[in-house]
Amino acid sequence: MRGRATSANVKHAYDVLVTACDQIDGTRMKHGAESLRELLARDVYAFVNHVSTDGADKRYGLFDLLCQGGAYPISRLGRSCRPHDVPEALVIVCDFDRKVMGDHEIKVADLYISFFYELGRYYLSSGPDKRQVDSTRYRQYLQSLRAFVTEYEPEVSDVQPTVADSAPSRARKDGGVAAEPEGHDADASSTDIDEAEPQKTLEELLEELNGLIGLSGVKHEVNSLINLMRINQIRASQGLRVPNVSKHLVFLGNPGTGKTTVARLLSKIYQRLGVLETGQLVEVDRAGLVAGYVGQTALKTKEKIDEAMGGILFVDEAYTLAKGESDFGQEAIDTILKAMEDHRENLVVIVAGYPEPMDTFLSSNPGLRSRFNKSITFEDYSEDELYAILEVFCKPYGLALDEQAATCTHAYLHWLVDHKPTDFANGRAVRNLFEEALTNQANRLAGQDEVTIEDLSKVRCDDLPAYVTSHQEGVS
Repeated sequence: MRGRATSANVKHAYDVLVTACDQIDGTRMKHGAESLRELLARDVYAFVNHVSTDGADKRYGLFDLLCQGGAYPISRLGRSCRPHDVPEALVIVCDFDRKVMGDHEIKVADLYISFFYELGRYYLSSGPDKRQVDSTRYRQYLQSLRAFVTEYEPEVSDVQPTVADSAPSRARKDGGVAAEPEGHDADASSTDIDEAEPQKTLEELLEELNGLIGLSGVKHEVNSLINLMRINQIRASQGLRVPNVSKHLVFLGNPGTGKTTVARLLSKIYQRLGVLETGQLVEVDRAGLVAGYVGQTALKTKEKIDEAMGGILFVDEAYTLAKGESDFGQEAIDTILKAMEDHRENLVVIVAGYPEPMDTFLSSNPGLRSRFNKSITFEDYSEDELYAILEVFCKPYGLALDEQAATCTHAYLHWLVDHKPTDFANGRAVRNLFEEALTNQANRLAGQDEVTIEDLSKVRCDDLPAYVTSHQEGVS
């Protein structure tokens, strides 16, 4: 399975594409004409509006800040092409490929499609975004791009979203482009649209697991589980009996504590160990399993089980399935339990959620607790760990908090850890803080006559959200 799309992947694909676009503009720009960068911004805005069921303007605004440096806010675009229109930048790109690139192996149209492929993958694998982005519209949009390119000039591109064919390329000093080296993706996780990629070794995956911020107890438990699997394999190779150990797990913890991240890594580690055949992670919640009519839930749940076969079925907020005898959630539970029994050698199920509701869930059916006899608790992050997560968000964009902003943020995180709300979201709360700070920074810099790289790389105290700066007593 291809690695999870990250914001760094999107930024890389964008940078490569606009490098090529700037070269094209060098041959076509006339006074008053719109640059390809601006036309591309319009195409992105149209794409985001087309695939989003909600939050499109905020989603585009964040993209503009992270990839375009805030150069093309919605107010500047003024208009956007409708979803069914041919993207403006793509028409120019295809014309350049036909007239200039000829039989060259790499075409700018490939880079264009690769960028939108990465952008859509990022939305579909990223927390709140995936709940507001329609995967069907995304796939149809990609298909329409490929169809246009093929019809415009059959030799231009036969691009498919795989590492070999459409991985983002990097600019060469000679003005052309070169294929990105294998292994560019840095994140080891999966989405429902992943394709084949060079696999990370077991040692690399273990290093990634142990390099996660915090989670010392989780790392100890997972490493113990992995060691048990390894020794069992050695026992089997020596002709010794292997104890029947359940591989199914319960992940207990608040939102944003890394449960899904660890599950993704574990699925790949199990595959490298030979415990699972394919090692994909299929993430679902109640909405992905339960239907509104008798009999449909079992079919819907079975589809997800079939998709997870050979890997891990990860059921988030599993306790929502146990609402009472008349609820269809029980049908999903029964279907999962049967699959766990029928496919014990080739299916792992992980159920996750808040500690107390999960205890009630496991007590709701006699078969649940006996099959999920191993629990791993994900503790909330400490103040220092939350700050380290913020630094991880900042690093890909060359951002850093200045001294006053850092002191203010530490003061807020100290207060937050001591006064956790009932809906405390850990790492997700830090992500929201990061995105709001970026927006505030952009609003501040937009009023300057000149914006330097130093301006773009520093987050000041007045860029932080108000709920952060309200805790800056004693900060000068």
